[in-house]
Amino acid sequence: MMTIKEWAAEYRLINEAEREDLRRRLPLEPVEQSVRSYFGLARLALTLSGSADEPAELWPSRMAYYRQLDERWQRLAERVADAH
Repeated sequence: MMTIKEWAAEYRLINEAEREDLRRRLPLEPVEQSVRSYFGLARLALTLSGSADEPAELWPSRMAYYRQLDERWQRLAERVADAH
C-alpha cells in the first residue's frame, strides 16, 4: 500500500509528464483541435463538478447553458477549420 507521500510523488511525476507533453504538442496543434481539446476537458470538468451546495432544480438550466456554450464553440471551431 502506498503512503500519501508516495502517492503525491507519483502524481507529481504524471503531472510533469503531461505538462511536458502539452508544451511539446500544443505549438504544433491546429487551433481548431486545441479548441476541441479545451471543450472536451470542459465537458469532463462539468460532468465531475456537480456540487451538493447547488440546488438540484438549478442543475438542468446550468447544463443547458453549458451545452449551448459548447455548441457555439464547436461551430466556431468548425468555421475556423473550414476557412483553412
